[in-house]
Amino acid sequence: MAEASELPLKRVVLSSSGLAQFTHAGEVAPGAALTLPVRVDQVDDVLKSLTLFTAPGTLGAVSLPGKTPLAELFRDLPFDQSALASQAALLDALVGAEVEIEGSVNATGRIFRVEDETAQLPNNGGVVRRHRLTLLTPKGMVQAVLEDLTALRFADPATRAQVDKALTGLAGNRAKDLRTLSISLTGDAKAAAFSYVVAAPVWKTAYRLVLPKDGGNARLQGWGVLENLTGGDWKDVELTLVSGNPVALKQQLYTAVFVDRPEIPVTAGVRIVPRKDEAEARKSMRAGAPAYRAAPAPMAAMAKADGEADAYFAQSLGSAAKAPDAEEAATQVLYRFPGKVTLASGSTLMVPFVDADVSASRTFIYQRDTNERHPLAAVRLTNDGASALPGGIITAFETGGDGAANFAGDAQLPLLPKGATRFVTFALDGRTDIRRIDHGVKRARLGRAVAGTLTLTTKSRWAIDYEITPPATEDREVVIDEPRADGWKPLDAKDVEETATRLRQKVNAPTGKTTRTTLSRERVDQETVVLTSLSPDEIVAMLSGLENASPALKDTVAKLGSVVDTLAKLNNRKEEIDGERKKIADDQDRIRKNLASVGQGTDLGRRYLDLLKTQEDRLAAFSTEERKIEGDIAAANRKAEEIAETLVL
Repeated sequence: MAEASELPLKRVVLSSSGLAQFTHAGEVAPGAALTLPVRVDQVDDVLKSLTLFTAPGTLGAVSLPGKTPLAELFRDLPFDQSALASQAALLDALVGAEVEIEGSVNATGRIFRVEDETAQLPNNGGVVRRHRLTLLTPKGMVQAVLEDLTALRFADPATRAQVDKALTGLAGNRAKDLRTLSISLTGDAKAAAFSYVVAAPVWKTAYRLVLPKDGGNARLQGWGVLENLTGGDWKDVELTLVSGNPVALKQQLYTAVFVDRPEIPVTAGVRIVPRKDEAEARKSMRAGAPAYRAAPAPMAAMAKADGEADAYFAQSLGSAAKAPDAEEAATQVLYRFPGKVTLASGSTLMVPFVDADVSASRTFIYQRDTNERHPLAAVRLTNDGASALPGGIITAFETGGDGAANFAGDAQLPLLPKGATRFVTFALDGRTDIRRIDHGVKRARLGRAVAGTLTLTTKSRWAIDYEITPPATEDREVVIDEPRADGWKPLDAKDVEETATRLRQKVNAPTGKTTRTTLSRERVDQETVVLTSLSPDEIVAMLSGLENASPALKDTVAKLGSVVDTLAKLNNRKEEIDGERKKIADDQDRIRKNLASVGQGTDLGRRYLDLLKTQEDRLAAFSTEERKIEGDIAAANRKAEEIAETLVL
């Protein structure tokens, strides 16, 4: 059997995305089997990410107990786990097995029954529960009290092996929430390493910002707060903190998956034995059919030469108090700490990942959604370091006249890319008053028409006035901060800073007076309309209210208005005809019913017939008039189209 060894933990990489990479490395004996205890809830992640680094050709298989090992163990045994609760329970579960007993009774036979009984203790000492064993022996039934026996042996080696297997399985499963992976190595590898990625607590950032009294650079300290909840101590490990947002997926690799199959009925038929085609088989062999080749070992490209895996971790990295090396990758920032870290299981550690002077300037930022009347004390930070800074909470301190740092407030630092600038607000400035007057949106419509096509341009202007009154003894630099609306552009772009979501205008407000400023935005929307596709009244609506209306346009609108009036009269007459036609139809229904009652030969019947004739003549006249109205409507629409086509604006 290969020697089993547990490689020490050498490297921990904690990600702000809630993942951790653990790397174990060390020397191994040739053909050794490496072991790795893993929590059950992390087995899926380990099976997904476990990567081995050894000399090429030395990777073996990775095995571990099943997800429910005891259930699988007792599935193949003639008794269940409850049978191991007591000697009597085991014997009762193995009725028929051959045993040898010694003590008050000496016998060999097969277990027939185990029964509970009670016995009276001497001197009225109460009762005691005992178990009576009955054996079937060559001489007949033999009974013995289990508690009086000094020895009991299973005569069948197979039965003894089954009991030993069950006890061994129970002993190995005492840690119900742990599974031990066995990683086999082949060949003569002398060193090995492996890494895996599992869920872990997110490491947090906590900054300290010390502001100078008169501006200039500020002192920024960034600390990473992390926990060791792995269940094992970290001793002299390399620590790397990663800030990023990688894609992190889960899959139930440790759960057995069965696929449903359709069941078909059993059918019987004539057995057919195909003839073996020897010639074709020989031909395939002669043609050089490809032989099976084992797939390359996983991650072979990452494997290290023999002995290099442990050498990678044998570097002397100096004191843990030194600042870490920051490396900015494509999608994340890595902070590698120069010293080894030791952290007991269940403990919390705080390590500095940045401690430097940063470019900073004091300012005051006005955000109406935060406070309508007062700005916020803020500092404009510029990341002039070598890598991005992850977002986190900031505790700000101000340097007083005595040089002491006094608490100024808490703030939030968003992700600060290299070379970028962000505002950090930490207190409300109640001594500066700001009045905001929103004048709303004013719109102007302009038109341009050529060959019946109208291009409408709507210019919208949105102006907001601000009146800033600073303290009586101090000047203020105030940054007006407003949300950026889609489609709106500042009119004085040179004085306004635009970000992806905000507009910011810097205003200098000297002491002793109220400073007024205006943030103006403009939006231009265009719409193209084919006038001939509209009705005359829709054309009039489109052309009315244009800011650049000319005498020709007014004349055109007047002509179109005349057409619209004509169309309105024609349509009204059509509605009148429809109403009269409906009245005649209702009256004719009444007349026909009456005519059927009195008969056509009566005086009243003849009067009804004359009335029906008169109404039919009236309906015919309506039809003639409607045809004329339809023609007039078509002519009016053509006239409106001609007017629209000749319009030049």
